[in-house]
Amino acid sequence: MDLDHVLGGRYVVSGQLGRGGMAEVHLAHDLRLDRQVAVKVLRPDIALDPTYLARFRREALSAASLNHPSVVAVFDSGEDTAAGRLLPYLVMEYVRGPTLAELLRDGTPRPVAEALRLTRSVLDALAHAHAHGIVHRDIKPANVMLDEYGLVKVMDFGIARPMNTTGATLTQSAMVIGTAEYLSPEQAKGLAVDARADLYSTGVLLYELLTGRPPFVGDTPLQVAWQHLQATPEPPSVHVPELDQACDRLVLRALAKDRDERFAGAAEMRAALDEALRSLEAAPAPTPTAVDDGTPAGSPADPPSGRRRGSQRRPKQKAQPKPKPKPARGRFAAAAATGVVLLGVVGALLAFEPSAAHRVDVTPDLTGQTLAQARISLHRAGLAVDGVRMGGCSTFAVPLRHVCGQAPAAGSVLPAGEGITLRLLPAADVAG
Repeated sequence: MDLDHVLGGRYVVSGQLGRGGMAEVHLAHDLRLDRQVAVKVLRPDIALDPTYLARFRREALSAASLNHPSVVAVFDSGEDTAAGRLLPYLVMEYVRGPTLAELLRDGTPRPVAEALRLTRSVLDALAHAHAHGIVHRDIKPANVMLDEYGLVKVMDFGIARPMNTTGATLTQSAMVIGTAEYLSPEQAKGLAVDARADLYSTGVLLYELLTGRPPFVGDTPLQVAWQHLQATPEPPSVHVPELDQACDRLVLRALAKDRDERFAGAAEMRAALDEALRSLEAAPAPTPTAVDDGTPAGSPADPPSGRRRGSQRRPKQKAQPKPKPKPARGRFAAAAATGVVLLGVVGALLAFEPSAAHRVDVTPDLTGQTLAQARISLHRAGLAVDGVRMGGCSTFAVPLRHVCGQAPAAGSVLPAGEGITLRLLPAADVAG
């Protein structure tokens, strides 16, 4: 879309913020209300596809019916044209900050209190959505943002459904599989979903915040989905031994295969989080002891503590000069977390638009690779898998279950961290 294009005669586009598998997000200026907004525009190449168009319109209806500080607000929607092409768009609040996927990219667990508080805010948003009869169905780190103050914003209601409606299965031809790591067992089976499907996905999200990895991983989405159906997740403390057993119990209950064994609703799971937080805060802090260089344990240089305690110098020990404070490293955390400095980073509703120094010059050609190989290739290139589709291939000269197409195409110039949608060749395409 050209800069300075005016959508709907009201929103002046000033630059692209991010790009996803089905839409682009642009920064725009609302002429009527004199404010910055984020405009999500369905990509012209799929705007005429009735499936994508219906999903896009459903996102507008679902999100616009919600009014909660932890849900990205939708202000307006409409359709415009540019160069004869249809441009359906949503106008949303402009959020500055990262997604949780950005925070977890290096696989480092978040501090326990921060992980619990972030998840609690997600549950606040879900409780509001569930009270309005809406199941999100796609809770994952990439759909949870932090604003410039560290407050949670849940976004992307593109596949949301009213409760008790039948979802799509992983075996349907050419369906968008999405991120299988966060799929509830009932969604994988194509059963009717209710609020407990979102709680399962939230349990997966909390697991990843606590351990730096989801409970189930595999080479293909079907392998991961099978594990959601059949495999028993390891307790988070297997990966992070210092985690309290209360965290294990909380997460494993959320990940119960039988939804009747999970929390009954977001409020009940939120209460369990609050109890875990109280237990964590009530735990006695370790007593600092002097070390040979005169630096007390529990000082700012001691990562497990994160708090400054009074130094305990040995008798007659010469006072050590105060070290000069180091610049903040720029980690984002919830506003109520342990005083981590928040850095104002311009965010987007789908992904960041980093500086030119953080752009990927050439998107690799993934044709013929397995999904696992494609993930590795994209990771090395500074990109990620945004979604996986079965069928609709541009070439059939690849083995079954191998990449036969990708969007954006190989050779595209993209922001670092951008997601790539992959197409895998199923048996149906070969037989056809």
